[in-house]
Amino acid sequence: MLRLSWANGTTARFHAEWLRDNALDPSTRSPVNGQRLLTIDQIPADTVVTAVGITGDGGAVAVTFEPQTHRTVFSAEWLFAHRYDVARVDEPGWTRPDVERWDNQSMQHRIPTATFDDISTDRAALADWLEAVDRYGFAVLHGMPTESGRLCDVAELFGYVRVTNYGRWFDVKAEVNPTNLAYTNLGLQGHTDNPYRDPVPTLQLLACLENTVDGGSSSVVDGFACAARLQQEDPRGFALLAGHPARFEYAGSADVQLQAKRPVIELGPDGELLAVRFNNRSAAPFVDVPFDDMPAYLAAYRRFSSYIDDPAMQVTFTLRPGDLFIVDNTRVFHARQAFSGSGSRWLQGCYADIDGLRSTLAVLRRGLAADAFVGRIVDVFERRGAEEYLGEDVTMAEHMLQSAALANAEGADPELVVAALLHDIGHFTGEFGTYSPETTIDHRHEWEGTRVLTGYLPPRVVDCVRLHVAAKRYLCAVESDYFAKLSAASVHTLELQGGPMSADEVAAFEAEPHHLDAVRVRRWDEGGKAAGRDVPPLNHYLPLLSGLVLGA
Repeated sequence: MLRLSWANGTTARFHAEWLRDNALDPSTRSPVNGQRLLTIDQIPADTVVTAVGITGDGGAVAVTFEPQTHRTVFSAEWLFAHRYDVARVDEPGWTRPDVERWDNQSMQHRIPTATFDDISTDRAALADWLEAVDRYGFAVLHGMPTESGRLCDVAELFGYVRVTNYGRWFDVKAEVNPTNLAYTNLGLQGHTDNPYRDPVPTLQLLACLENTVDGGSSSVVDGFACAARLQQEDPRGFALLAGHPARFEYAGSADVQLQAKRPVIELGPDGELLAVRFNNRSAAPFVDVPFDDMPAYLAAYRRFSSYIDDPAMQVTFTLRPGDLFIVDNTRVFHARQAFSGSGSRWLQGCYADIDGLRSTLAVLRRGLAADAFVGRIVDVFERRGAEEYLGEDVTMAEHMLQSAALANAEGADPELVVAALLHDIGHFTGEFGTYSPETTIDHRHEWEGTRVLTGYLPPRVVDCVRLHVAAKRYLCAVESDYFAKLSAASVHTLELQGGPMSADEVAAFEAEPHHLDAVRVRRWDEGGKAAGRDVPPLNHYLPLLSGLVLGA
């Protein structure tokens, strides 16, 4: 195994087989989609780590494995984020850190809301609204079109409508001889929808098209907060509702017969609270609880039901035409008050799934981060691009744009063109700034550039930036005439950077997966120093850069 320590005092161990299985190099994972190319059977069970190297400023860890003699590089950030050598002290019922439990006092006056126009046209507004659903389990939307079926437009902003026996969408109106008690003017206790399905729809959307009745206000209750309250007040009851399945069924018409068997409180194998299910209208007889446990089980079930009815747990609001609310149907109970028979109350509902919401949210957040990243690149070029470049006859920006133009002229692929464009970005962002002829220390701008680009651009681009200084030292060691091609400023920096490589350094450099690409970037770097050369501006490369940003 490999033991690593970080500057913040964290220490973690990683098994050799785990590291090999999770290698990030192109021979192990597809560079296009990130999926693993090897099966576990193709990795020897006796895999061991035979060599480890910490790169430069500790930004990455190079690991060599035997018996396959495979070498790969992990970023220190990635290893820190994926460490598993941690103490596990979670109690049953724990939730993700980004899940915020709530009750009436904490949520009634800060109901998460947005407008339909905003989330339809503004990616940041949509991301904020979806994030609220993921964090709190519900959110409200104003300004919806009141035409029939338009609530599906909301679902399709982040995923797909789940079609059920109720159709693509369904109307919630008082009916004669209703097939579901929701289609009456009766009050409904807080519940999750369709617990008789497996898998259950994980999101429900309800939009108001008409509302001229008295009463009928809606309320939501955080089922995770109810579960936590039960665990605190009745630990045995919590364990019983989590440890034995309930049964649910629905037969609303001759051609529908739905049944499911799931616990009221669902925990993962590690104790994480995953879901709650409660729907008194659709509960079937509980037949999976041992006889001696049934009284305590029913007492816990009754107590749990009382929490759902407790006004202190409820957040209440009235839906007006054009309003919509969405609930995480595995977490939040929704209810309504009874309403009078006069007037009209017309709601439409549809189902969707939270995996699509979370996927869209993650893509939106990455895309917004990508936009911000590209914006930062543009900003540093604009603010500092006119600075002198190491005493050369070109500015910093001219040098980098010339390097990119040379790469493009040679038919380089987008990753190498962007690597040539950004190879010296560390001069812009590092604390030391650019070189001068009087400089006496290595500013290590390649490592500053690596820090700035890691996590935003593909590893091949980052590696070329990280290695472009080493590539100069390498070429001076392996090509007898290369040193003579260097400018005076480049000779000066070569001395500060360690001079030509030793034989051991050459071997280590040639073991880098992208060393040949870094050498190409280096040659474009040396060629990008001609005064007055006409090359495309930065804007020419922005679509290329945006297309490479991870997650964009």
